Amino acid sequence: MAYTRTFAQLSLAVQQLGGWEGSSDITPDKLLQYINYGLIVGYRAMTNAYKDYYTLQANFPIVAGVDTYALATIAPNFFELRHLDVSSDGVRFRKCPPHDIDAAHRWSAVPSTTVARLRYRLQAGNLIFVPVPPAGTGRIFWIPTAPQFASTTDPTAITFDVPSEEMLVVAYAYRETLFRSELDPTPGDRKIAEGMSGLRTDAGNRDQGEPFYLDPAGPRHERIGPGWEDDLF
Repeated sequence: MAYTRTFAQLSLAVQQLGGWEGSSDITPDKLLQYINYGLIVGYRAMTNAYKDYYTLQANFPIVAGVDTYALATIAPNFFELRHLDVSSDGVRFRKCPPHDIDAAHRWSAVPSTTVARLRYRLQAGNLIFVPVPPAGTGRIFWIPTAPQFASTTDPTAITFDVPSEEMLVVAYAYRETLFRSELDPTPGDRKIAEGMSGLRTDAGNRDQGEPFYLDPAGPRHERIGPGWEDDLF
């Protein structure tokens, strides 16, 4: 079950781990920097462990004649693109393949008559379609950026899905604090290793543990009676 932690709670965890409660050297401002660093590095490990779990999804209108869409608008807090679909009717979608910027000259400004011809590239914080698209609907899947605290008084509560995620963030901040105190970082490295080990286990237990399938659509549906049948929809 997901739970939340504030900056005050995370900073207390780091202080208690290193025995820095009431320290005049390890101030809240320093802890803010270390915890935000821990969130950045820890979040990368979390998303790499189980990308699908952290992937967000949104639909956006494709306007006829408009080829450029700001990622900040269609995919807030965009960090990594996972997948892009397009549709002419907003119901039936098809995958939109990418193209390399070196091939951008191969498409003219002549508008396409169907979304089936569309390709995309990411450029300067934008999603760009080629050729110029007709009206339709886009469906984007993306991983957002790591959450950050704006200040030591930021009341934001950050969500953790499993305890190993919080442990990893605290461990990274703990190691940075050891460096700041000119202490041996080995205890911090051990805590990070513990958090990573727990994260790998937790990530693998988030679904039903189905085996790997070469077909991204997964296994075929099993019939009530004997035998198998292919998907018909």
